[in-house]
Amino acid sequence: MSKVTPKTPRESDIQRAVMDYLAARGFRIFRRNVMGIVPMQKGGVVRVGQKGMADLYGWFRGNGIHIEVEVKRPDTAVSPEQAAWLGAALVDNAIAFATHSVEECERQLRMFGF
Repeated sequence: MSKVTPKTPRESDIQRAVMDYLAARGFRIFRRNVMGIVPMQKGGVVRVGQKGMADLYGWFRGNGIHIEVEVKRPDTAVSPEQAAWLGAALVDNAIAFATHSVEECERQLRMFGF
C-alpha cells in the first residue's frame, strides 16, 4: 500500500480563495501583476509594476482603508522586497500582510480589528 502525500496547493488557487474571502468580508479587492517583460528588440527588461508589490490590493467598503496582501504557497516565504512593500504600507496605516491560506488571512484581519 502506497502513501498518498497531500498535494501542495497552487498559489493561484490560494489567491482566488483569499480574494473571495476578502470580498465576502466587505473588501473591494484586485489582483496585481508584477513582472519583467523582455521586448523583442534589444534594450533590456521592461518592468510592469514595482518589484515587491503585493499580489492583492484594494480597500474596505465601509471606510475606504487600503489593504495589501501578499499570497504565498505554504512552503514559501516573502522576499525582502515584498517585506519592504508590506512594511511601507503598514507605516502609511494600511492593512498589510502576507498569507498562505484563507485561515491565516482571517487571523491576520482579526489583528487589524476586522
